[in-house]
Amino acid sequence: MRTPSVSFSRRFRGPVALLAIALFIAACGTSVHMTGTWKDPGAEMGGYHNILVAGLSSNQTARGTVESRLAAQLQQHGIVAGKSIDLFPPNFDPKKEESVKTASEKITAAGYQAVLTVTLVNKESETRYVPGTVMYAPYPAYGWYGRFWGYYGYMYNSVYSPGYYTTDKVYFLESNLYDLTKDGKLVWSGQSETYNPNSLESFATAYAKVVTEALQRNGLLRR
Repeated sequence: MRTPSVSFSRRFRGPVALLAIALFIAACGTSVHMTGTWKDPGAEMGGYHNILVAGLSSNQTARGTVESRLAAQLQQHGIVAGKSIDLFPPNFDPKKEESVKTASEKITAAGYQAVLTVTLVNKESETRYVPGTVMYAPYPAYGWYGRFWGYYGYMYNSVYSPGYYTTDKVYFLESNLYDLTKDGKLVWSGQSETYNPNSLESFATAYAKVVTEALQRNGLLRR
C-alpha cells in the first residue's frame, strides 16, 4: 500500500494509540493497481478454459509463489490452470531450441490452450519527505491550556515525531496472454504497479486477484 504523503505520526498518549496504528498498518496489506489493458479484437470468442501460468523470473521462490497464487485464483473462476514451474526444469533455458521444443511438447500434452506470463518490467525508488506534525488547538478547546499545571501534566512525557525522509519502492509488472491455438499469438496484455509490497506472499495474492478480474472483465475466461 502506498504510504500517504500526510504523516500519521502525531502525539499519542499511552500504548492504546500505538497499538491502533500497528493494527492499521497490518490491515493495509499490499495494493496492486492495474494501469492499463489491451485486447486483440480477434481473441477467442468466449475466452479460454485451460491456461498455463508462467512467471518469467530466474528467482525460483518468487516464480513459484506468483504462479501458485495466480493459478489458484484462476481455478476459483472455474479455469483449469497450471504452473510452468511444474513443467519446466530449474535449468530450463528459453534461448535453447531443444529446451523450447521439450517444453512445447509438455504444454501440448497437458492440453493448455493459452499461456499467461508475468514479468517485472521495471522497479523504481521514490524518496519523499514526510513532515512532522503538531496537534494544536487553542484554549478553551482544551481545558488543560488554561492552567500551568494542567498544561504541564498533559504535555509531560508526550512524544513529538519529527519529519523524516522515506523511500518508496514502486514495481511495474506486465501480464500477457498468448493463444497457443494460434501459434502463440498475443491476445491480451495488462500493465500494473504496486507500492511498497509488505511481502512476496501479500503481493502475489493481490496481484493474482487484480489480473484475474481484468481477464474476467475482458471476457477471456471460460468456465
